[in-house]
Amino acid sequence: MIGRRAGSLLVATLAGIAAAAVPFASAEPARPGVPDQEIVTPITGDPGLGDDVQATYVRLHYPSPFSTMAHPEACDWISYVRYRSTAGPAATADADAVLTVQPGTFSSAANLDIQAPQVVRKAAAQGKHVEYIALVRRSSCAEDRTGWQAAQQAGDYHVAADYYFHDKPVNGQTYHYQTPQDLAFLGEYGLSLVLDDWRAVIEHLLPDPGQRTKMFCGGHSLGAFLTGPMMAWNFAGDPAAADYAGFNLCGGGIIPEDGFAMTDPAGLSGTGLLDQFASAAGGAVKNMINAVLQGGLSVAQFPVLSASEVLHAYEVAAMAADQQPDAESDLKTVIPRDLRTEPWMRTFYGKDYLDLFTGANLPSDFRLTNTAALAMDFDQNSAEYVLQAGLGFYDCPVAGKTYPVPNGLASVPILGPTLFVIPMRVGYGQNYTPAAHDQLCGWRNYDQVWPSGIDAPGIGHGPPTDSDHEVTDVRQFAHAMNPGWQPASYFEEYTSFRLITDMVFALGLGRDGDLANLQYRSGGILNFLLHGDRWQSTPAGRRNLTLLSGDSPVQNAGLGGLLPYNAKYIPGYRHYDVVTAAEKQNNGLPEPASSYIAAFMTQPTG
Repeated sequence: MIGRRAGSLLVATLAGIAAAAVPFASAEPARPGVPDQEIVTPITGDPGLGDDVQATYVRLHYPSPFSTMAHPEACDWISYVRYRSTAGPAATADADAVLTVQPGTFSSAANLDIQAPQVVRKAAAQGKHVEYIALVRRSSCAEDRTGWQAAQQAGDYHVAADYYFHDKPVNGQTYHYQTPQDLAFLGEYGLSLVLDDWRAVIEHLLPDPGQRTKMFCGGHSLGAFLTGPMMAWNFAGDPAAADYAGFNLCGGGIIPEDGFAMTDPAGLSGTGLLDQFASAAGGAVKNMINAVLQGGLSVAQFPVLSASEVLHAYEVAAMAADQQPDAESDLKTVIPRDLRTEPWMRTFYGKDYLDLFTGANLPSDFRLTNTAALAMDFDQNSAEYVLQAGLGFYDCPVAGKTYPVPNGLASVPILGPTLFVIPMRVGYGQNYTPAAHDQLCGWRNYDQVWPSGIDAPGIGHGPPTDSDHEVTDVRQFAHAMNPGWQPASYFEEYTSFRLITDMVFALGLGRDGDLANLQYRSGGILNFLLHGDRWQSTPAGRRNLTLLSGDSPVQNAGLGGLLPYNAKYIPGYRHYDVVTAAEKQNNGLPEPASSYIAAFMTQPTG
């Protein structure tokens, strides 16, 4: 048992550590910075816009106060894509509602190309003019878009493949593969920088704080999880300065998609000194990790497995599918199989465990149309990872996979149903590859698959998929992913690890330094046990529309009670589908995710 004197000494020590870790707020909080220049470029070439939706690419000059290392001049700009109704007001301030959206991990604004016009169009049908703002995170400044632009101008995806993979110059410029050391400055691109950029965009769009009750903040995947810290953030560092609070910037509410908002899942905010000590102790670990990230390990650029090269391979496939959808793919000859991409392909596309060692039965081993080659990379009946969409199905004989688990495992008595309480694989029940290497395989689009029965087929039985589980138009998906025709990419090649680690510390242990601004926390486990507060740690005080893909593994968070009670589940959707599903669905009903969002933004709040 600790004596009274020793106990007092311990409390005093903890209080001293906590006081040293949490700086005193200034009496007059400094106003956060604002952009000083705007460049607006119209976007054309997207059939999804129709004649009733306009898209523009907006760049704002705003050197970040959180970026102190040497960096390219392009990194002093932030950007977004603005979608608005052509029948609506020209000024954002005059719109009925505005939604700013953060994309997911390794994703950028074009990831939202398909959903954005649908939201604007559906709101307009109700007599409301809303704007959809697809955000581009600052780390996109490190990307080299030379090859995509040249390939688009030439109408030939081979130009891009030659530039990014075969050292062929474009206008005298050659592609430089950037190492983690080249990108060390991205080690500063953490949560504080991303949220401050988000704030700067909101204040630029709606300078009058009184109008921000019509501002909504949303996100997909990682972007969905960013909505929690955004709502709980105080940009002045003073909890009394509510005008600088994220929940007032996002005054209309939040819209997380296939992810969910949290502010303090452990519930430490109600534990006093324990919370302060945990922040200080975790902060020491955070500072060591940040030093490593800024020393040259800021992004996923490794000798074995390189994010940028994998994403370049996907984008070349998308450009090929967009330019020549029905031609036989030659990607196997234009995209090299090397250590930067091969481990990824073996891990996520093999037919069986032997393929992990032999490299057989990968997409490059089959004869495919360009559309089938792209779809094989992302369809939920092919790819073994979370970035999936229901794009249709192969138009050729297929063979079932036994990797990572065999098709039909759920049909094994006792064992199968027990294992599938939590989905053992990301794909919908059964995953396949083409049956033969020498037969050309095409692709059935989402609206060309088998009709749904009254009872869905059991896993391992019936057709491999049905129209209830195929919801995204593969042609529209290819166009959105093609980086040639648009200024914002589908992928973020250099997602900063600092953003991920900062999220872990901010929502767990380590809210000191620049993360001390996460000040409006609520709910959480310990807070529930000690004070009877909510178990869920969703932001308090504003409306919340959480949309979850019905076949996505994200929904398993519900087993831990982490999801809000009113989350909406969209049956048959995979992780990408919630933002990529086609406006015209197989069941004849309007696309539900965009319908939910448009209704949420336009319904009365009084």
